[in-house]
Amino acid sequence: MDIYSSLEQLPQAFGPSVVTLGNFDGVHLGHRELFRHLIKRSQQLACSSVVFTFEPHPLKLLAPEKAPLLLNTPEEKRRLIAASHVDLLIEAKFTSQFAEMTPERFVDEILVKQLRVKALVVGYDYAFGKNRQGSADFLAQSGREKGFEVDVLQPVGVDGVPYSSTRIRQLVAAGEVDRVVSLLGRHYNLEGLVVPGEKRGRGLGFPTANLQTKKELLPADGVYAVKVRHGEQEFNGVVNLGHRPTFGGKEPTIEVHLIDFVGRLYDESLRIYFVERLRPEQAFAGPQELAAAIGNDVLRARQILERVQVVQYRQYLSLS
Repeated sequence: MDIYSSLEQLPQAFGPSVVTLGNFDGVHLGHRELFRHLIKRSQQLACSSVVFTFEPHPLKLLAPEKAPLLLNTPEEKRRLIAASHVDLLIEAKFTSQFAEMTPERFVDEILVKQLRVKALVVGYDYAFGKNRQGSADFLAQSGREKGFEVDVLQPVGVDGVPYSSTRIRQLVAAGEVDRVVSLLGRHYNLEGLVVPGEKRGRGLGFPTANLQTKKELLPADGVYAVKVRHGEQEFNGVVNLGHRPTFGGKEPTIEVHLIDFVGRLYDESLRIYFVERLRPEQAFAGPQELAAAIGNDVLRARQILERVQVVQYRQYLSLS
């Protein structure tokens, strides 16, 4: 997959193309259905498949106080979209000038002139342009006038509830990480760099790796059973998210204990897959009581994780 950060990077006489538009935070199962349809239409029309998105999220510029914490880092979103076999990802820089662009100008100057769109694939609730004046109906009418097809996908979901980035954020923020697998199509995860900590875990008999991450949305504070990837190896683990109230901590930390791991991890990268929340974070009377609680956490995690296989993003396109 080619990735462009601006339309100016497009080759001369680019196109024709089949395009989908959106933020695609989470790249959940609803997004994947959209990409599947995009690929199918691009093959039918012998065109390039294009995902057009924005960086940063528009609300971070227009209304920062309302901007959501994102489910993916930009790097994760690129990797997930690439796994969907898309030809081209355009990460247009969202600026105040872009925010003022009318839907009519967007269609004329970007879709028709620069992308030479032959077909457009959008969700039923897609809105764009200045003050979100553009809609799926507007695009359908524009397509009839300007000679491109518009496929408006109806909502897809589970148990009658559409797949939704907002719903996934709510579940993650509540610590209900086991419930997002059926919406994301994979375990919620984060990547982090191991940095020096205060070594309290080692003194308790459960050495931990302290992580720094670019991930915006973390699950609710608490203790989780997790799978941990280190290079090509996978370990069972327990991670604590929170402020270490037993020790009067103030800054939030991510501390992961790899079960049965022996070695050093400083400056290494780990990816944590959240499987199940074991308990909320809580203050204990002292180190001994905390160590006993961690021992129980590790035992429960072993029991849970022995029957769990990490669900990662895999996209198998069935175009029949």
